[in-house]
Amino acid sequence: MKGNVNVVISSAFSLILFVLILTSILVLTGLLIGQEWREEWAKLTSFECGFDALSSSRCPFSLRFFMLALLFLIFDVEMVLILPFIFSMKMIFLSFSFFSKLMGIFFMVVLFLGLVHEYNEGTLDWVEDK
Repeated sequence: MKGNVNVVISSAFSLILFVLILTSILVLTGLLIGQEWREEWAKLTSFECGFDALSSSRCPFSLRFFMLALLFLIFDVEMVLILPFIFSMKMIFLSFSFFSKLMGIFFMVVLFLGLVHEYNEGTLDWVEDK
């Protein structure tokens, strides 16, 4: 039994080492081959037939949209990472252990409390009340 554990640990270590070496090689290759980025005023401005720009080329971005997208990502990542762990304990609801039921309920309560907090804070309101 101890031999199997050593094989698993050594294969995991070799995989991590391989990924680190490959990542380092790719980053160094990108730095050596890539061109240097120079921020010059003329390159960063919009071109309008040689005249000065009449208006900014950047559109205003709603902070509410950004916050809503960020909240979606946070809750989506929670669901993707934690739900499979809960359901991997047992597949049939009737045979769930007490611990897995408790973990599932705790997970749903945390998600619900986060939703209630965001609603009370007003982050989920798309249009501001004036």
